[in-house]
Formats: sequence, structure tokens, C-alpha cells
Amino acid sequence: MKRGIWFFVGLLILTVMLAGCTSQPTATAPALSPQTVTPQQSVAQLAPVQSPQLIGTNWKLEWYDDTKGMWSSVIAGSSINAIFSSDEKMSGAGGCSPYISVYHLGTPPKIVLSRPAVPDLQCQSPTGVNSQESAYYTDLERADTYSITDGQLLIFDNTGKKILQFDHT
Repeated sequence: MKRGIWFFVGLLILTVMLAGCTSQPTATAPALSPQTVTPQQSVAQLAPVQSPQLIGTNWKLEWYDDTKGMWSSVIAGSSINAIFSSDEKMSGAGGCSPYISVYHLGTPPKIVLSRPAVPDLQCQSPTGVNSQESAYYTDLERADTYSITDGQLLIFDNTGKKILQFDHT
């Protein structure tokens, strides 16, 4: 009987030790940018790669909410981008026409974007670019919060639904 108890105690200890080996991984070191290391430098002295900042970065739209509940990719052959400047202006190309908008940042990660005033241009190609541009401008008005993760700018509406996804260019 004593042997059986010691066997189970040993098995229990072994199980606890193995469970400790499967705990959450420890944090990894930040990625380093490709830099040349001189003999006077150590790898620890190199600067980590910084994630892109909202202001001053060119953001290219990849996905958007078409305002009918469909998550859509940008139409092939068209390009939508956004650049946020330090004077609270956002500018770019909406797919058919250039635009300038105003933005305000609140307590992070709040963002308020205005619908840009744009010339009434009708682009002929690619097909659907006019409605895509209109949906993009509507999504800008619906913006409530944002995050920058893995080189992407994600903008969410006031319900927390992702409505715009930009990539850093």
C-alpha cells in the first residue's frame, strides 16, 4: 500500500513539473532593424524596430466596410491612402480623387475624422471605384477608435467593429 501511495505522489510531482514546462512563453526580445555592428558596438546597443506612428506615415487602405456590412478589399487597379500630419489634417487619394480631411485625437485610442470635401469627379475605371470611394469617406465619418498593430492601422466604429484596415507603406 505504501508503495502505491509513493508511486502516486511521485506521479503527481512529475505531472506538476511537466505542467510548469507548458506554461506561457516568456517575452521575446524586440526585433532589431538591419544595421551593421561595428567592433565597438554590441548587439544590445542596436535600436529595436519601432512600429509605425500614426502621424507622418503613409497608410495604404487594404480593406474597408462597404457600409452594407460587407468587408471588402480595395478594388484591383485602384489605390486609397491616408497621411496624417501634425496639424490635424489627413490627406491622400480616395481612389478617384485627392482629398483633405480634418482629424482629432482624443484620449488614446480615440480618433474623430471628418468627411472630406472632394470635387465631384466620376471615374470610369476600374469598375466600382466611385462607390468604393464613397464608402471609404462614410467609414471615415464613422471612425471612433484606432490601433496600430504589426504595421497596420486599424480603425473601428463606436461599436468596436473594424471598418478600415491600412498597411504601412
